[in-house]
Amino acid sequence: MALISDATKGRYCRCKISSQVSWMSRDKLVAAAFCAVIALPASAFATDSAQLISALERFNDGSGAQQLAIKLAGLIEKADKPSLNALSKQIQAEDGPLLSELADVAELGEAEHRKVALAMGPCQSANVLIRAIAIAIGDGRFQPVVRGGTVMIDGTDVDSDFAQHMWRCEVLSQLPHKTSIGSKCLMTGVCKDDPDL
Repeated sequence: MALISDATKGRYCRCKISSQVSWMSRDKLVAAAFCAVIALPASAFATDSAQLISALERFNDGSGAQQLAIKLAGLIEKADKPSLNALSKQIQAEDGPLLSELADVAELGEAEHRKVALAMGPCQSANVLIRAIAIAIGDGRFQPVVRGGTVMIDGTDVDSDFAQHMWRCEVLSQLPHKTSIGSKCLMTGVCKDDPDL
């Protein structure tokens, strides 16, 4: 379990997403995204769940999530810290406001939070998680390791959660399985390389 400080609001968030279930609840996905992007500045405007769901539709792109994951994995394998930092800043500039809105969804109330969580499909979930992972790696909160060609983030399940959502997204989008971030344990049964599972 990781305790991450939210410097912008003086709050703390406990980040432990269980991979004990065969699918990750969408409420937990929103919580994971919240924990991963918590260091972003608070969003400048309040939104309702319908507006947020509509805005999240742009993340319903399996190919985009896949390309970002491949790029991130390549930078990690090269240990290219300047490029990882630049990618983190680019994502924050392009997607920071929307990710902040998603992080703040709990403040809309439980019913609104549930609407947003249930509206997110696997491609949207994969896109949110890969962006959150890239931001956290870029600013040094996550320290990835490469094991057998797979990028993993020890001490958290966010990499495996991304892999699960990306796998489903690839299947639904009829894309080949190309990404190398997170354990594919639940999809393939090969779990020996991931110390978090």
